[in-house]
Amino acid sequence: MFLATTNSVRIYKPGTKFDKETGFYQSFPPADHSIFQILETKEAMARKNMMNPYFSQEAIRRAEPLIQTFTTKFLTILERAALEARPVNMSMGFKCLAADTNMNFSFQKPLGALDAPDFDFPLVRATDASIKDVQWVLYFPKMFRSLFDAIELLPQRIVDRYFEPLAQMKLLTSTSRDRILELKQRSTVDRLPTVFDTMLNPNLEKGQFAPSLDELTADAVFLLIAGTDTTAHNLILATYNTLTNPSILASLKAELREAMPNKDSFLDWAALEKLPYLRGIIKESLRSSSGAPGNLPRVVPPTGAVFCGREIAPGTLVSCSTHVHHTDPDIFEDPMAFRPERWLQNDATEMEKNLLSFSRGSRMCPGIKYAFAFLANDSRRLIFFLAYAELYLTLAHLFRRFDLELYQTTPEDMEWKDVTVPRMKGHLKLLVRQAKD
Repeated sequence: MFLATTNSVRIYKPGTKFDKETGFYQSFPPADHSIFQILETKEAMARKNMMNPYFSQEAIRRAEPLIQTFTTKFLTILERAALEARPVNMSMGFKCLAADTNMNFSFQKPLGALDAPDFDFPLVRATDASIKDVQWVLYFPKMFRSLFDAIELLPQRIVDRYFEPLAQMKLLTSTSRDRILELKQRSTVDRLPTVFDTMLNPNLEKGQFAPSLDELTADAVFLLIAGTDTTAHNLILATYNTLTNPSILASLKAELREAMPNKDSFLDWAALEKLPYLRGIIKESLRSSSGAPGNLPRVVPPTGAVFCGREIAPGTLVSCSTHVHHTDPDIFEDPMAFRPERWLQNDATEMEKNLLSFSRGSRMCPGIKYAFAFLANDSRRLIFFLAYAELYLTLAHLFRRFDLELYQTTPEDMEWKDVTVPRMKGHLKLLVRQAKD
């Protein structure tokens, strides 16, 4: 049952009794054993609470120098493209940036995506191509699981040739497992703590527990995929909508020039958060992206529920949509327009309460703190601050250092379709030139 009213988001709120639905959430083989597949809120909270400290705003600020390293590397690649006057596939570029940042945050070792020529990294390419198939899990979960299991039985050479996404997923799983084992052997004295340290060395007196190696590996894989897609999609939307609205572009450029008179200077996240127009663009991109815009089913608890004045029987599957919420004209005036200025108004604080891009509730992205800069509700909440930091650092320095121009990119390319996560019809391609001032 789809719930179209805005107050229906309570099914995802803290302490919700609406547990996840088995058929949907346990039909993503790559997420087997991950926090995404934990159905009961209480059990999910236990594992998430061990991750939370590492995705706090404070933790992200401590790790910011590492995030800046990859932002700088990304900008350097664009400088070479500008010198060579060649177009850049920014959709793939943003995904490579997010993938390396996220992997490095988890293991203090990047994936190597930014090193791929023209941002053509196999895992990123395979994920981008296969994400369109995620929607079928919602409608045919058992068939999807059976198909995946059947492909697993094929010889590896056949999988590599005809099922590249699966082959790359298996490689990522193997890599993540190896890096977790490496972390277990490394001292924490000479490095920043990672999200897996507590789970590798739990405090039993505090009620913490040690997830299995399979569970840790699954969490690593799923956080990487979800964090990469979420952050990149917001960067794409923010960049495209800024470039196609001259007044928005002019206002952003003016604000950035004042904040950074030297175009090659580098401001940290704390300084960039104080720039109101940049902040408005980021919040508007989050509203427009809608996170997971479609139906993420929950189960009505044994006590039943009431929606729209009607009693809903226990066991009924219900869901609501962030996209419907974000395009409600009673909440956001002129909701289909990209208007950063709405976040500069006096009622912006009230509007922020209705910004659901990283979901709500006890499963809220611990990263709602490391991710407004960076697929499911669990992972999106966990990466909030990471994404937030990356959005600020990337967009500010991208638009300050370069003059950007759309290249063979149409409005139709930027239309997205709900396949459980947003998937655009085409890629954002740009010509990059060094800014003149």
